[in-house]
Amino acid sequence: MTQHSNNTWKEVQLGDHVDLLTGYPFKSKQFTQDDNDIRLLRGDNVAQGFLRWNEAKRWSRKEYEAYSSCHLQKGDVILAMDRPWISAGLKYAWIKDSDLPCLLVQRVARLRGTDGLLTDYLRYVIGSHDFTNHVLSITTGVNVPHISGRDIKAFRFKLPPEPVQERAVSILSAYDDLIENNMRRIEILEEMARRLYEEWFVHFRFPGHEEVSFKESELGEIPEGWKPVAFSEVASFMNGFAFKPSHFTDDGLPVIKIKELKSGVTADTPRCSGEVKEKYLVKDGDVLFSWSAHLDAYIWRGGEGWLNQHLFKVDGVDGIPKSFLYFSLKEKMVDFRAKSMGTTMQHIKRSALNEVKFPMAAESLTSKFDDLVTPILNQVLLLQRKNGNLRAQRDLLLPKLVSGEIDVSGIPMPEDKEVEAA
Repeated sequence: MTQHSNNTWKEVQLGDHVDLLTGYPFKSKQFTQDDNDIRLLRGDNVAQGFLRWNEAKRWSRKEYEAYSSCHLQKGDVILAMDRPWISAGLKYAWIKDSDLPCLLVQRVARLRGTDGLLTDYLRYVIGSHDFTNHVLSITTGVNVPHISGRDIKAFRFKLPPEPVQERAVSILSAYDDLIENNMRRIEILEEMARRLYEEWFVHFRFPGHEEVSFKESELGEIPEGWKPVAFSEVASFMNGFAFKPSHFTDDGLPVIKIKELKSGVTADTPRCSGEVKEKYLVKDGDVLFSWSAHLDAYIWRGGEGWLNQHLFKVDGVDGIPKSFLYFSLKEKMVDFRAKSMGTTMQHIKRSALNEVKFPMAAESLTSKFDDLVTPILNQVLLLQRKNGNLRAQRDLLLPKLVSGEIDVSGIPMPEDKEVEAA
């Protein structure tokens, strides 16, 4: 539907309608590790549409009020000024209740709408393809690409009347709310499965443990009937294919690299439609182990793709469940990282698969664990697919809404049950 009233939309410069602030150069020598202290919002914490706090630096809570100019509030739009765009997308986000309190650090911009631009609408202006293209066209610097506050303010766009902004925000934020709710559900489900593994196979409080005696082993005390085993004894680890640029095509299946494990398949992910052995095919539910650069284990949920080198595809031998292997690898990742080599890029030797051991339970117990955990992991997969559909629908609407191409009054609100049927 064509937007019938977009003749009231003015083309404006962003700088005339934003309050832009950059953060303070907090000294790293005063960072703390106390979880009760205040999180510092640095460029590293800004992802694509959300903030990640897993490696947050902190500042003394006693000094929080002294930096009131760096305080943030719910709804503030955040944009990384160094490396503002990476292959996964633009590094921008907006502040939620769960992000507060925090302090803004230098080279991160905080934006609030002024003079007829609603801050909630501003976040979708910043998230639009047009703004990303603007950033790509003006980013400077070779070693550390960056943008300035002046660059950000130079962006031009069409500003609709506030009632139109409010309707567009209500539609787009409904998608964001559903996505965020699903992400919370995913976190809860994954934590449930992890804790079940920990309870049974780390603390040895499995069903019937009261009647089991324990014995000494090289891993310490373990239940009778269990034995220490190396991962190489119970699983196969197949390294991915050594793709070269000449293998890449415009279509075909995506090539799964370390980046895709962390960010998912994006428009920039290389693809290959050529001849690749079927053993390198990855499907949803496969266990992947990144043994180079970023050492970790993952359950792949991004659809079919080709496995790139530096990743192992892990399969159990003699019927050992993938779910059990996945959580066993996650539990022992500290030991793998301790055996990693390299200064600029960490990696492990295949020999570590022979050296890192864990207590192997009886087949009946690992099967029972799999029976309980697999439905949980399947629900996680369903929720991630829902989020993929929601993001696709939102990203399709976003440029049309902020450009006035379609009329906001005729667009229905998204519903979770619609995604169920997708």
